[in-house]
Amino acid sequence: MGLDHKTVAQAKEFYETNAALLDETQQNNTNLMAFTRAVERTMRVKTVPRDRNTSWVYRDGDLMAIGYIGYGDFATSVNGDNKFVVCARGITNMKYAEYGDQHNMRMALKMDTAMKHAKRYLVPYSLSECASVFAQKVRTEVSSCRTAVKEKFSQTKKDVGINARSWGDEEKAARRLISELRSMIQAGHSFIDKTLDTDIRAMFDAMDGYKHFEEVVPMDFVHVHEQWGKQVVGRVTVKDVAAWQPQYENVCTFRAEEVPEEIQHGCAALSMCEDGHFVEGVGYRVNDHTFYLYK
Repeated sequence: MGLDHKTVAQAKEFYETNAALLDETQQNNTNLMAFTRAVERTMRVKTVPRDRNTSWVYRDGDLMAIGYIGYGDFATSVNGDNKFVVCARGITNMKYAEYGDQHNMRMALKMDTAMKHAKRYLVPYSLSECASVFAQKVRTEVSSCRTAVKEKFSQTKKDVGINARSWGDEEKAARRLISELRSMIQAGHSFIDKTLDTDIRAMFDAMDGYKHFEEVVPMDFVHVHEQWGKQVVGRVTVKDVAAWQPQYENVCTFRAEEVPEEIQHGCAALSMCEDGHFVEGVGYRVNDHTFYLYK
């Protein structure tokens, strides 16, 4: 499963829902309370309770919590001593398997040692890292749309009477026939059989939709936030969101008056949706200030 990346909003929402229980249990963990105060004071960050032994660490204005700290017994195989822990994405603890949080933990018996770990590993997410957190959700949505569009295109070919296979000599013959039909439509030809005419035009509409997914599917990850008291828009391009390991490029930050119109329009359209909602042809809404947009 791996490390659970959490937005600041998600961390706060969970705490607000369980505040009474978390506050009561954490008050009994005096070493955690002392560690929390030390991290907040020294690193100029904030914390919010995660469970009885741990607290998320975050900075105001950031999208993602930068990790969590804790005090307790976090050993998985045997009961051990209580320790101070720092859990963050930059930590790799090879004593533990990748599917557990311990794989991303540093543990220490002394708080001053744990503070060194906190200063080293509790660092803000880059824009590309933020994009990567949500890439899998977007890839799943895009893949579902790609499958549906491909199936629609295949069905429209069958309606016209063209073989829908996507390989071999039959596929080559189908391509030649479709090319000729396209030329006839573009030349203004209308078929005597009106049902066939309608089916052919529907096939080309479906074909144009499928071409959108044939190769790469580039998208922009956009995050609206404040920087030095002014609203700015961070943008990073995902070269192919459908790839198993997407690549990120063209990281930049726009002032409010510099934001391209296509980004403005995409954000405006998704602002009317709920968090986690995907709109084909537009993009995916993470929250009210973070979006994935088709290019």
